[in-house]
Amino acid sequence: MKKYEKILIAVFGSCTILSLAFLLISFFMLGKGIGYLDYLEEVLPYYLMFGGVFGVIGVLVPWRLRKRREAGKAPISKLYKVSFWLSFLPLAVLLIVGIAGAVGGGFDWSVLWGTVVLYGILLGCILIPIFPFMLFWQVLYGIMAGKYKKATDTQRS
Repeated sequence: MKKYEKILIAVFGSCTILSLAFLLISFFMLGKGIGYLDYLEEVLPYYLMFGGVFGVIGVLVPWRLRKRREAGKAPISKLYKVSFWLSFLPLAVLLIVGIAGAVGGGFDWSVLWGTVVLYGILLGCILIPIFPFMLFWQVLYGIMAGKYKKATDTQRS
């Protein structure tokens, strides 16, 4: 691992740990829940935590691919490709649920509350926190795949 990568991991990791510590202190000691996100100082730790996690992933993935290439293996493995295709799964689930709700028709109170509960659990607890990570993974995969495909094309020429 190069020196600048170690420094970036230290910066992004400390950013993540400090923001997570601040969130835990505000949740347990100050009694503020997730619903109290009115001011910048309350929202900033969330942004810093996501930025730190994305930064660490953004440094570790190219390092891992470079390490595989230096070992003589293909930089993008089959498992990496499978993880790319699986990253579309939350979007597919959301699309299927939306289409099923549209085809189902009828919209009385029981369907309304069932839909509110279903979407509340599905979107609020499962999909929304995953969407940024999946989108980041897809973009990172596209960049890295293009970079290594271009590098192998220039080596063949």
